[in-house]
Amino acid sequence: MLAAVNFKTTMEKVEDLVTDKQIDLAWGNANFGNTGLTKRELIANVLLKCASGFKTGHTAKCIVEDLGLVTKKWELSQRGKRYLFAAYSGGLSL
Repeated sequence: MLAAVNFKTTMEKVEDLVTDKQIDLAWGNANFGNTGLTKRELIANVLLKCASGFKTGHTAKCIVEDLGLVTKKWELSQRGKRYLFAAYSGGLSL
């Protein structure tokens, strides 16, 4: 028999951690072409690369640094860890 899994909703959302205004300010005139991703999706992807040990482009790195999501040493900051979890957890925490 399988045990029931209790999900608890996490209250933190990416919008709570970084506002649209902060993103627009850090983004400036950057243009990543027609990726089909929103700015927030692109940021989450860059953070996932960082957490996984992969590199990213200079402009994307500068944006997440400016937002305080990664350190100069290309490590996730505490804020970056929270953003990454909020972006990919779907609001649930096991």
